Amino acid sequence: ELDTRDGNKALVIEKDNNEYRLNSLYKPLKEAEKWADQYEFQNLNISVIMFGTGNGLFISEMLKRLKQDAKVYLYEPDISVFLYILNNVDISNIICDARVNLFIKNINQDRFKLLLQKETDWMMITSQIICNHPVYDKIYTDEFEEFLNIVYSANNLAKVNIDTERYLADTLVNNTIKNLKFIKESNYVSEFIGKIPEELPAIIVAAGPSLDKNIDELKRAEGKAFIFATDTSVKYLLKHDIKFDAIITIDAKKAIGHLKDERCHNIPLFCVIEARNQMMEMHKGRKIWFRGSVYMYGLYNKFNRFFPSYNSGGSVSTAAFSVCLSMNFKNIVFIGQDLAYDGEVTHAGGVVKKIIGEKKGKEQVDAIDGGKVWSRYDWLIYLEWLENSIRDIKGINVIDATEGGALIHGSKVMKLSEVIDQYCNNKFSFSNLLGSMPYTFTDDEYSKVREELLDIRKEFSDIKNKSKEGIKLANRIIKSINNKNNTGKNESKDLKRIDKINKFLEKQAAYDILDIYISNIVVKDLVTVNNLSEDQDENMKKTLEISITIYKALMDGIEKLTPVLEETLEQI
Repeated sequence: ELDTRDGNKALVIEKDNNEYRLNSLYKPLKEAEKWADQYEFQNLNISVIMFGTGNGLFISEMLKRLKQDAKVYLYEPDISVFLYILNNVDISNIICDARVNLFIKNINQDRFKLLLQKETDWMMITSQIICNHPVYDKIYTDEFEEFLNIVYSANNLAKVNIDTERYLADTLVNNTIKNLKFIKESNYVSEFIGKIPEELPAIIVAAGPSLDKNIDELKRAEGKAFIFATDTSVKYLLKHDIKFDAIITIDAKKAIGHLKDERCHNIPLFCVIEARNQMMEMHKGRKIWFRGSVYMYGLYNKFNRFFPSYNSGGSVSTAAFSVCLSMNFKNIVFIGQDLAYDGEVTHAGGVVKKIIGEKKGKEQVDAIDGGKVWSRYDWLIYLEWLENSIRDIKGINVIDATEGGALIHGSKVMKLSEVIDQYCNNKFSFSNLLGSMPYTFTDDEYSKVREELLDIRKEFSDIKNKSKEGIKLANRIIKSINNKNNTGKNESKDLKRIDKINKFLEKQAAYDILDIYISNIVVKDLVTVNNLSEDQDENMKKTLEISITIYKALMDGIEKLTPVLEETLEQI
């Protein structure tokens, strides 16, 4: 450190025989203030993602300007610099700030990627501040590039998620309402915790090209493993007369042809409430919920039924992996999990399925048998999720017996025949276990659940009436602002009434169903509300106009969904 004219310290880093000074020798505090002044802090939902801590002056100035609800992700690429600062500079204001998430390379760098992917949503992206401590990008060029890749990867994932949700919004909500009738004679995943021998292997069967190589070997695992079929793999298992214990499905628009064979209609189905209704109708066996919508979580919580934590990873096979973790399997085996091409082939049976943007998203990755293999952007997301998940879990033996495709780093590579010889030593019947289990809700409990479901009708009506009132109040305030005759008192009264309406709406369980529906309508408007101007009247008008859009979307959703709801309520 060097003394400066204003009594502060300037930090100097030596790297590769070069010296880099991180602060001004004259007025480092003023320098930090000027640096922070370049950013906008009046926006809502601000998150700061910063590369480099230095001696803390720059990030401290940032924290002074941020609101209390801001989020800060601070990444330090050099542990030696951090340890020096920790021992020589008081940075307790940074470390103890609840807004700050601190990440140090070689200590918790993996957590940086995981937390960003978990917390970044489409609302945050427009008001992000992505920055670096001055000079850090020149000292740590490779680390800075890696940092930016992680940030933009998290942003891209958030954009994909909202685009998917917008595309599927109508279908998701229609499926949710129609599938409510299946709650009566169903179970949920928490009921199986502790009921399956931990040493029993779970074999997750995906439908990658390599499944053709070892699918027949599975016959030796029947009754000695929990054979978990992804919906896409079912037809291949049936073709080879493989007996499997359960199916898993998550997609709202999954092709129903995957489960058209009547032989699978009574096999237990692990599913989500948003799963394709036609597929759920076709299936006649026990349904087991492993994740609920916000509405479903709230409903089950009222009856002291709680789902375990869950992260799907985006695909049906990663969802199966998460379910196996929830059920406390200690040995989880993948087959058919190629996540890569076999020539041009994408799925078992020589099937070639194309996706949008496929050519641009191709990339070579490590192959399971050495060398490289071609993958594509959706598989890369699943591959990265699996690798991060494996790193994050303890005491779980993850085995990749795929015998082809991409290498899942962190997994143990084995042939399926070796897995069966080593791990499939005890008999177990999932169907016997399920047959001895009652449904989640007793008849008395379900009568109360039914009352909750029937109450959606009344809540729809209440939401519609409150939305009408909100539109009237918002338009009155906007008119007052435009005419420059707002008295302040009347405006404040109307704003309090709107706030009361919004709080009422958010408390309605049915709002959690409608919230998904309206995302398709209001997503672009909601993004703009984060970016506020200096003009308070304009900010107020923008916020009120978006409120009107939301109210109208709620009313539109209720009108379109009411016939679906009424048909469902007649069947519960």
